[in-house]
Amino acid sequence: MATVVGLSDHYANFLVHPLLPGPGVCQICRGPAKVGYPTCWQCQQANSILGPGVADAVVPVSLALKGEQYANELWRYKNAAGPQQRYFRMGLAAVLWRFLALHEPCMADHCAVPAFDVVTTVPSTSGRADHPLRTMVADMVGATSGRHHDLLTSAPDALTLGRTASPARYTSAALWGENVLLIDDTWTTGHHAQSAAATLKAAGAGSVAIVVLGRHLNISYGDTATFVEQARLRRFTWDVCALRSWSHR
Repeated sequence: MATVVGLSDHYANFLVHPLLPGPGVCQICRGPAKVGYPTCWQCQQANSILGPGVADAVVPVSLALKGEQYANELWRYKNAAGPQQRYFRMGLAAVLWRFLALHEPCMADHCAVPAFDVVTTVPSTSGRADHPLRTMVADMVGATSGRHHDLLTSAPDALTLGRTASPARYTSAALWGENVLLIDDTWTTGHHAQSAAATLKAAGAGSVAIVVLGRHLNISYGDTATFVEQARLRRFTWDVCALRSWSHR
């Protein structure tokens, strides 16, 4: 019988730890930032639009590099068909389950909360009826299935907003101070996920932390190749803390 460890082990061959925040690294999304600036331009934009509505933590599982294996899987788990679709969904569900089992307590500690009471996902704004990420989080990942709730709905005019961060992109069911773990698959600008976080907070959420399976980067853009080269210096291992420079041993 397949296990979470068995299904996720081979991912260590191509996952890439995001760099920890510091000079040249965005303190929010962990992507490239201009030296001397605490955040990248996209995160600064989201902050200026959403203010205190932005997430209390953003934790990427791995970099997802355009044209490489992990980015390819994050595309194919939504767009492949038949056995291939099931294969990629099972693999990514195992990645998320293993990551949360190891690192969710550190995320809660980072947000100064005892735990995350509710788990939900960022909805599609493209009209996809049954998003596979929702299926994974609600039905396949043992670390989240018991806490999953469908909280967010895309606003009717969400598509007209493009990728811009907006508190009007989603609506949410009412919350009463629950701490929410918000899951997304790919972070490019982060504006969809941050808009969802702002909606949850406006609906009454306590702390909101975002876990994203892949922080998308295009290594042919600007100085990104150098940034990724630095990230690759630290070989991926599952026990390396997502938020601090130590291992969970």
